[in-house]
Amino acid sequence: MLYLLWAIPLFVVVVVLGIVICIVPAALLQVLGLRKAADFLIFGVSHFLANFVLWLVGIKVKITGDIESIRERDKKGEGFCFVSNHTSMLDVVLMMAKMKVKMGFVAKSQLVFVPFVNLFIAMTHSLFMNRKSLRKSVESIRKAEKNIKKGYSMVIYPEGTRSKTGEIGTFKHGSFRMATESGAYIIPVTVRGLRDSLETRRHCFQRRICHVHVGNPVKPPKATEREAVSQMISQVENEIKDTYKTLG
Repeated sequence: MLYLLWAIPLFVVVVVLGIVICIVPAALLQVLGLRKAADFLIFGVSHFLANFVLWLVGIKVKITGDIESIRERDKKGEGFCFVSNHTSMLDVVLMMAKMKVKMGFVAKSQLVFVPFVNLFIAMTHSLFMNRKSLRKSVESIRKAEKNIKKGYSMVIYPEGTRSKTGEIGTFKHGSFRMATESGAYIIPVTVRGLRDSLETRRHCFQRRICHVHVGNPVKPPKATEREAVSQMISQVENEIKDTYKTLG
């Protein structure tokens, strides 16, 4: 409890300051047409803040898999669809901290009304998804496809919601649409230990380990090849579930 008395205020102050300091110069750089410089600032601050949050909650991350080749392809302007199991409210933070690529996420539409946070989400090329409106959902998917083709990766959580038991749920096929429509390679990512790390810590100095495995890129078939798409989704789902059993 004493840990929360200083951790929460420190978290809020650092995140707010980071976002405020970042937004104005990044927006100016974008207006001047210096997109790469703006991206460097935005994603650099995002990476720092995400790592700070993981440090604050006492989580050490161990990564396996060939993430370096993905980072090299990212530097050359290639966008990917990262597909991961959804275990914790810090899943997005984990991806932003450790993947080290230009990536966006699908955020709840309600966050569009949160000052500074809404601007920061937009500037990281993330999307606000209104799942209650089919038309707006389709518009968001189309925007995601354009972002991927511009070199900004997207993160997909095909379970649709966080697992409350730790077990990986069934993947929803609709979540893969931005991958099949854009033609971007799919990167399977398996996360284990993040949820347990948050729930089993007993004091502020206790460090917990979270395991992350980055799978090999998977080339998706065309969206019109429904049977091939279904097989690909099953392949990715089984790979993540099988890898999950071996981690930790």
